[in-house]
Amino acid sequence: MPARGADETKMTAPSIHRDAYIDLIKRSITNYIYLGGDAEFDRFRCVTHYDTGAGQWKIEPLARPATLLTRTQLDLVQEAIRVLEERKVPGDFIEAGIWRGGVIILMRALMNAYGITNRQIVASDSFAGIPKNVRDHNDPVDYWNDRWIASLEDVRGNIARFGLLDEKVEFLVGFFSDTLHTLAPDRRFALIRLDSDSYESVETSLMQLYPRLSPGGILIIDDWHLNGCKAAVMDYRAKHSVTEEIRVVEGNGYWVKAG
Repeated sequence: MPARGADETKMTAPSIHRDAYIDLIKRSITNYIYLGGDAEFDRFRCVTHYDTGAGQWKIEPLARPATLLTRTQLDLVQEAIRVLEERKVPGDFIEAGIWRGGVIILMRALMNAYGITNRQIVASDSFAGIPKNVRDHNDPVDYWNDRWIASLEDVRGNIARFGLLDEKVEFLVGFFSDTLHTLAPDRRFALIRLDSDSYESVETSLMQLYPRLSPGGILIIDDWHLNGCKAAVMDYRAKHSVTEEIRVVEGNGYWVKAG
């Protein structure tokens, strides 16, 4: 995605208000406001409050963030939506694997900020945690103690607390293998964000969703740093002759689908 030109970065009063709103959303869903301490927001990593070895949080439930993404990764979502809207790429937005709904909150806030009224957001998740691979891929995700469970009730509550739970947000509840194929055959997406973690979840997400990505649409892969995820992506690309350049932004991979 190209950088903004000089004319686009001039700050008018409305754009200042918009950017301040989006920035506050990002600081809130990461819980930087309470967990940031002396760290600058650009350097803040809420995952430092998580004990990876033990597979558990070091902070109480009410202090936990709604997303593990960094500011740079959240900026990638914002820039993708801005570019898609500017280029009028048709289709809705979907995130497959939403955990506590932080990115869904950001997407819905961005729709407000940019005046987007003709798109929907699909929040797809099992709401029962990450399933283990059925086929053996020696995926390290299968050995995680924490399955990252967030209930539908909790996620809806998180979105509602931001005043962003409305008819523009759809929930697709269940494991990807049971739900993604139920999307209407003509449903198209401008933005697909995969936060599916394991090989088979990523594989299923790509099989069911990538053919629905509009030309010029953007695919963001959250777990590019995980071996199983990366292997699933590369296997899919090889099988379906996908050759678009993969760019990496702080552990997130993305590419723009050719027209």
